[in-house]
Amino acid sequence: MNGLAERMNPMIMEKVRSMLSHAKLPESYSVEAMYTIVYPINRSPSVPLKGDVPQRVSTGKDISYQHLRVSACMAYMHVAKDKRSKLDNIFMGYPEDEFGYKLWDLFDKKVVRIRDIVFMEDKTIKD
Repeated sequence: MNGLAERMNPMIMEKVRSMLSHAKLPESYSVEAMYTIVYPINRSPSVPLKGDVPQRVSTGKDISYQHLRVSACMAYMHVAKDKRSKLDNIFMGYPEDEFGYKLWDLFDKKVVRIRDIVFMEDKTIKD
C-alpha cells in the first residue's frame, strides 16, 4: 500500500549490509547500522512534506548538520590515563536519546557512547 516505504526498505537494508561489510562488523550489529543509515534520512528534505525535514516536523526544532560524520570512519576517544590500552574505535552512529556518538570499541568488542572524540573521516578500518 505504501510504495515509498516498500522501495525505501530494500535500499536501507542494502546500505546496512554495505556498512557492516566495510567496517568488518558482524550481522548482529545490523540494528545499530540501520539507525546510522536512517538518521540522516530523517534529517533530509522530503517531497511528501513539500521540502520540509521529517525531524523538524515531528519535533518542531531546527536541524543542525554540523555533527554528522562519515559512517564507519576511525575515531579516537578520550581514555583516562589508567585505562589507556585501547586506541582505535569505529564510528557507529548517533544515539537517539542523548548527545554524543556511538563507537565500536575494537579492543573490548562492544559499542560505547561518548562525547569527546577525534574523527579520522578519511581513514577507515581497511586503510
